[in-house]
Amino acid sequence: MAKRSIIIIVLLFVAFPAFQYFYSGKLNEETAKRTGFEIIAHRGVSQPFRTDHIDNQTCTASRIYEPKNNYIENTFASIQAAFAYGATIVEFDIRPTRDKRFVVFHDEKLDCKTNGKGKVSDLTVAQLKQLDVGYGYTFDGGKTYPFRGKGIGKMPTLEGVLRVFPNRKFLIDNKSGNNLEVAKRLAKTLSRLSISEQNNLFLWSQDIAYNYIHSKLPNIKRLLLPFDHQKKFFITYLLSIGLMPVGDAYKDQGLALPIKYTKYMWGWPNRLLNKIYGAGARFYLVVNDPGDLASISNIPLDGIITYDIEVLGKYLEGVGAYDPRH
Repeated sequence: MAKRSIIIIVLLFVAFPAFQYFYSGKLNEETAKRTGFEIIAHRGVSQPFRTDHIDNQTCTASRIYEPKNNYIENTFASIQAAFAYGATIVEFDIRPTRDKRFVVFHDEKLDCKTNGKGKVSDLTVAQLKQLDVGYGYTFDGGKTYPFRGKGIGKMPTLEGVLRVFPNRKFLIDNKSGNNLEVAKRLAKTLSRLSISEQNNLFLWSQDIAYNYIHSKLPNIKRLLLPFDHQKKFFITYLLSIGLMPVGDAYKDQGLALPIKYTKYMWGWPNRLLNKIYGAGARFYLVVNDPGDLASISNIPLDGIITYDIEVLGKYLEGVGAYDPRH
């Protein structure tokens, strides 16, 4: 009798996780009727680079692959091309300048990608406009620099981007973290926009900076939670074998997951999405390979995030009923 009980317990320990993993269930009515699909282009059209063994100090411009396009990230041309390829939202990075403005640039320092030296914040906009933002890009260890001389004067200001693309949606990545003085300056800059213009903007920022800006400009919201919050969500979900309740803390918040990790998610896709959407949250997948699009064509996502909009663009009309262009 004891042996039979042990066998039953063991089977239950095996069967329940297997059920949680393999049983996707059905979409509930609210999830199935979800509408809207955003295509978010990270840094516009850019140069892909090797991502192995990198940290915040790695010069990514020296790790690019042989260029397949002529665009430099975070420039007017890059942003325009991303929209032309089908993006509905373009993400770009901002840094504060010495004269209390903002330029569209990813790195804290200029040394990697430009012919300048030191921090972005040590120079004025006028000085930054003299630099070549394509200067440091090389795919062959410094033998050639295919963008050198092609990026002179092409570092945009935040105001310039919003002026040139007044009716477009943007995800602004505030690279200054929780620097409250920078947050106050950014809030003042964005306060000059109309309400309709503010409604087109989303902010990627750490909690202290975001909370300050959102308190002053409630129409500017987050598209996605910071990485540490998202990491906590997915790790907790995995450790709970999919039983984790998704509370009100995630209401109106966005979660994103690289498509390669969906295979580890309990009850993917239907039961996971029912849980996330039921809490009033949003869900996006990070997709860079056109071959992955067919597998998500009938999943009611809120959108995809891609680093390769120029590659995915021509395939996006096949995403499915949730693509707004269908």
